[in-house]
Amino acid sequence: MYTITVSGAAEAVSPVQSWGVLAGSNYLYKDGDPMLKVLFADDEPIMLEGLRFLVDWEALNYEVCGEALDGEDALELIGSTRPDLVITDVRMPVIDGLELIRRTSESDFQPKFIIFSGYADFEYAKRALKYGVSNYLTKPLDETELTEALQTVTEQIFKERKASSRRDALSALMQEDMVSRLLMRENTEEEREKGLKTLGISPASRLCCVLVQGAAPDSLHMREQVAAMSGKEPLRSITVYPFTAGSGKHGYLLVSPQEGPALDRALLTRWMEEMRPLYSTPVFFSASLQHQGPETLNTAYHEALAAELCRPDGPGGGVAGFFEKQDKTQMAMLPAELRRSLLQSVTEGKVDHLTDQLGEVFKIFSAEVASSSWIDAFLANVKAELLREITARGGDYAQWVQKWFPSRHTASCLPLLERQIEEELCEAAEWFAAAADGRAEDQIVAAAIEYVRGHYQEKLKLQDIAKHLHVNSAYLGQRFKKYYGSSFNDYLHEFRIEEAKKLLRRTDMGISDIASRVGYSDADVFAAKFKALNGVTPSVYKKS
Repeated sequence: MYTITVSGAAEAVSPVQSWGVLAGSNYLYKDGDPMLKVLFADDEPIMLEGLRFLVDWEALNYEVCGEALDGEDALELIGSTRPDLVITDVRMPVIDGLELIRRTSESDFQPKFIIFSGYADFEYAKRALKYGVSNYLTKPLDETELTEALQTVTEQIFKERKASSRRDALSALMQEDMVSRLLMRENTEEEREKGLKTLGISPASRLCCVLVQGAAPDSLHMREQVAAMSGKEPLRSITVYPFTAGSGKHGYLLVSPQEGPALDRALLTRWMEEMRPLYSTPVFFSASLQHQGPETLNTAYHEALAAELCRPDGPGGGVAGFFEKQDKTQMAMLPAELRRSLLQSVTEGKVDHLTDQLGEVFKIFSAEVASSSWIDAFLANVKAELLREITARGGDYAQWVQKWFPSRHTASCLPLLERQIEEELCEAAEWFAAAADGRAEDQIVAAAIEYVRGHYQEKLKLQDIAKHLHVNSAYLGQRFKKYYGSSFNDYLHEFRIEEAKKLLRRTDMGISDIASRVGYSDADVFAAKFKALNGVTPSVYKKS
């Protein structure tokens, strides 16, 4: 009497994409994925031959990757071929089937197992259960029995793969976010310490940041490829951590231990050459200098950003850029060109162009070739220039000053400062766009009227609307009277009374309730305004 037992845990692999139906089963398997691998182990050659021909392995989505005549050979083959499933006799010389499972369970690779066994008693069952056995089949086997056993273990493999791929995807996203936050200094001290410990970055670690301009490949697939690359010399001891760096850009943090290779240009060039074939479209790499220790992470990130400015002109734009110390000379260009064009983009209302220009400015800032105080002063000067233009075009100087100063962030945290400046200048550009070509007056008044219609039930003043629209209240009052033909207060009363007339006609609400509903806290004032505009009191109007 023989027994088949199923045991073990499948190794995690990539997620399922397109599916086919497993022969004789309701479970789905990936039609285009590499077939599952099965390994045979038995000390009788006739048994090995019988296994090969008992079922249609290809139809069951398996390919035979090896055969062993004893447990010792089987253990070696498991390490070299890494099968998804091992089918083994329990009685073999040197290492028997149960011992083979036990040793494999202690390794970093654990395939599923189907075991042929002559032990059908309770004691054997207990030993088998110790290793996670989940099924028993008696021998002599026929095609149906083996097929059913294979379907059971295959279903387990695919389910475990799918669950593992979800865990891997979540883990990869969490690690990418961790690396990004470390590089950009967007974490608390506790998060920082935890992240450094997780990534194994010590004060002796050598670091280099590489940014990639272009579409990012699938994260899990890229991780598998990068891991395989790390087995090659001289990249063997380098750890590579992917991270995201905004739209159309991602990157890698390269970490080398103290005794590992230097992250110099020669090694980085070799690494980029290995990486480039993994992309389906051309990409541009930009790399920082080598640094040491976690305190230099932000510097490495900023240098990689600055290295993008070295991108050559012409078709393809080059293939890689490396940060150079002499990039400091780029700071001299900033006041002369980018400052002028930056102000021009804001005052001409070119929001899209402005975003690109701000990116160029902060790339230069990120190269750490200017002090934080210089950067803060430069941006304050730009805002001062804009305030003069806003005032000249009727804007409320005090409102914009209150909005811009003091700055919420400083150059000590450039990523946050960049986002703040982009929000502020884009808002200003939109304001200037509304003021262009003489259209500001109509648009400002239209915006004021729209605000009244949405807030007439509240206690409303011209100053409230002017503050909302970032304009001077006196200027708004003048524009309103010119556009509408009457003062703001006259328009507000007329609008409220028209809304009150609707309520008088359509509801049974009392006069005081209607007065309150349309924004009057005093019913007598409401009645007086109503009679002044309509010639009758609200109560007479309601009865008419």
